[in-house]
Amino acid sequence: MRWQNRLDLIDLWKAQKEEKLTVPELAKAIAKRIRELRCYEKEIFTLEEIADRFEYCEDDVEEFDDILNDLYDWGDISIERWKKMCWIATTF
Repeated sequence: MRWQNRLDLIDLWKAQKEEKLTVPELAKAIAKRIRELRCYEKEIFTLEEIADRFEYCEDDVEEFDDILNDLYDWGDISIERWKKMCWIATTF
């Protein structure tokens, strides 16, 4: 499988796991990374909503997980044969 874009969140994931970031801080950092994607303008209707939801995410793990699932769903959109929208890297 090939990916049109890559959103690298590994460093953020690691920082949160090491308790250097709270859930709201992690969510805001993810929103910033989403807005920095080179495809942001082209995908603004979907990505802006997801980024906004991350920015306003409070210390609610269930809400965070719901938003993250929407991001993963966007990333898994097929854009051509054997190619998807975005690889979202969260583990090391």
